Amino acid sequence: MQLAVRIVGLSARLLLALGLVCLLLGGYLAWQSVDFASKAVATTGTVVSYFEHDVDGETRYRPRVRYTTESGDINTVAGQMDYTSQRIPVGSQVPVQYQLADPMKIRIATFFDNWLGASIAAGIGLVSMIGGIFVRRSLKRAPLA
Repeated sequence: MQLAVRIVGLSARLLLALGLVCLLLGGYLAWQSVDFASKAVATTGTVVSYFEHDVDGETRYRPRVRYTTESGDINTVAGQMDYTSQRIPVGSQVPVQYQLADPMKIRIATFFDNWLGASIAAGIGLVSMIGGIFVRRSLKRAPLA
């Protein structure tokens, strides 16, 4: 019985540690998105094609976006994320953010491209932390035989 209580106590600590790490990762990813956006210029771009490549035998697609900078330069740059499908149709207009200091650094300004990773990491962290707290509380309440 004592061994089982120790194992459950260890699992609670591991859940709390996982939660903390995931919350830190989510915070870091969110900070990166906010930092990029604070130094970026917003414009509209057009998906002109997709760069296709294989990852572990699976075809991945990265959109190539053409946009015009404030100075009038026309750039075509691959987006920052790969997809398993061509989820944005070629010819579609997409919101784009680019760095004024380096116009070739862009992000497609959608929730999926900027905030999904931070949201998932923070969500996993929050659920893990709550789970760890509940397990620890249940251990304190459980009578030892």
